[in-house]
Amino acid sequence: MTLLNQLPSEGASIAEPARRLGVSAPTAHQWVHELVAAGVVTVESDPRSARSKLVLLTAAGVRRREETMQLLAGLEATLAGRIGTDTVIALRAALEEPWGSPESAAAELPGPSTP
Repeated sequence: MTLLNQLPSEGASIAEPARRLGVSAPTAHQWVHELVAAGVVTVESDPRSARSKLVLLTAAGVRRREETMQLLAGLEATLAGRIGTDTVIALRAALEEPWGSPESAAAELPGPSTP
């Protein structure tokens, strides 16, 4: 769903959402293939470059993205009702900070301790 939300309506190369999401190109390729299998995106030749491919939302992908955004808006409204709008705004700002790639964050986690 994260990739769907990062995909512009006019489509994008696989590398573009990978950069936006802070994941490797192979990870983004795997996600795209899963989304193609689910019928929410297609991969087509880029009319601006014979060597490039564009990832485009299908009609089902547009619906899924809209449903997801509505669900998230509802969750944010419920959360704002419980903890306050200013706190939700601050929380969103903190979560949108550039944290680095998931791979680099995972590499910084402590490993399991051995007895």
